[in-house]
Amino acid sequence: MTGIVKNEDQGNSRLWGILRDLTDGLAKQMFFWGCDVTHPGGNGLRRAGLERIARLDSGGEGTSRYHIGREGGRIELHGFCAGWRPHDPEAEGVLYIRREHRIFMMAGETNPGRYDMRRLRSGTAGEILSTMGPFLRWWADYEEWAAETFGSGWRQSCWRGYLKLRPHRPWFPPGEGLDWLRGFIAAPCTAERPRNILRSRKPAVPPLHSRRTQSFS
Repeated sequence: MTGIVKNEDQGNSRLWGILRDLTDGLAKQMFFWGCDVTHPGGNGLRRAGLERIARLDSGGEGTSRYHIGREGGRIELHGFCAGWRPHDPEAEGVLYIRREHRIFMMAGETNPGRYDMRRLRSGTAGEILSTMGPFLRWWADYEEWAAETFGSGWRQSCWRGYLKLRPHRPWFPPGEGLDWLRGFIAAPCTAERPRNILRSRKPAVPPLHSRRTQSFS
């Protein structure tokens, strides 16, 4: 990922703001991936090339784990978390933990739901955003593939379901979200914060009180 601010005294606050906004986007995206697993045409993650490891074999808890190779490492998805881990055992990856609503720097492998906190650290905003490059690029590529494969109606249905579940944790509608993500990947230090854009808009739906979550299976 190019263009990340190297001097933590310059633009640090803005980078942390972008990072907080990205966690909102990731919360939405994890819901979408959970929906895709249940697509009527078959498990969307497997159709996109991800390998599924059944929950009893994944070494973690909850749902199945999915992974696919990407840029010298692999993307890993689970109902509890998502991230990118490099093949180099000496290098660090990134991990978004759903219940923490936070992104960590990660060393080595950790089992979903049984996190070894010695392998996780907060990191700086610049470190996290730089390391997230492979994950963000795959995320954008996957959404383009999903739009072409499932059609726009499927994502709109997923979006409506997410708004019912999380009306107070906003993110862009599907098409606009992908446009913002592509722009951010290309120029992270000049991208406008999603929350600044969304604050000027009315809520997409009235608040509802559903507490149902969407998970991978």
